[in-house]
Amino acid sequence: MKTTSIIRSLALSALATGALVAPAQPALAERSFEEIPTGTFAVPCPDSELTVAAAGKYAVIELPGGRTKTIWPGVSITVTGESGESVTFEGTAGLTHTTPLSNGNQLFTATGRNFITVPDANDHPVGVFLTIGTVSWILDENEDEVGGKFTGTGRVTDLCALLG
Repeated sequence: MKTTSIIRSLALSALATGALVAPAQPALAERSFEEIPTGTFAVPCPDSELTVAAAGKYAVIELPGGRTKTIWPGVSITVTGESGESVTFEGTAGLTHTTPLSNGNQLFTATGRNFITVPDANDHPVGVFLTIGTVSWILDENEDEVGGKFTGTGRVTDLCALLG
């Protein structure tokens, strides 16, 4: 079993960078965090399936201009492949920002460590990824990707390839 410290959302996904987080700290203390549903669920990969179990809390924070931030403090996620090999990500500190664009699309920016699932859409296969750093993607009104799966300077680990 491999263990590492670490959600497109559980399509899991994303929150603010340091400048936006610092002013929000008092508000975060007052936020109502929701428990992640317990149990395990299957997430498809191109040639197999992964089993995911998550525990912890999350919150969606509404911001001006139709923007949102999703935070996952202290979440633990265990991902198991069909071979039985698993990886556990603990203490995830990922944030996902969602920003509506003027053309109706939505910009998603994930910062920190995130567990992201990608559905079968827009001519790319399903996938499950660990991202560390900053990655972005744009979805149109049909939730199809525009401009590529992940852009930015962050590191992306393909968990389907690692465990599938």
